[in-house]
Amino acid sequence: MIELKRQSDDDQFISTEAAEQYYLNTEIIPKCSVCEIEVAYHEKEDAWAEFACHGNILRFYFVDGHLARVEEL
Repeated sequence: MIELKRQSDDDQFISTEAAEQYYLNTEIIPKCSVCEIEVAYHEKEDAWAEFACHGNILRFYFVDGHLARVEEL
């Protein structure tokens, strides 16, 4: 099982808006705010979208199409 940790705003390398756009259309790959290039990894399931770049992983959880929370894995 993956242990989920609290995330500070400084750790969020994908904007909320970019995550929401990706959740609606997986062809729109977000850019990392640190590297300024498309994230190295992205995946979407029914309830979440996950992104990884420069050794960090963020999972954005959605409820009824709206962002509910963000966690650093």
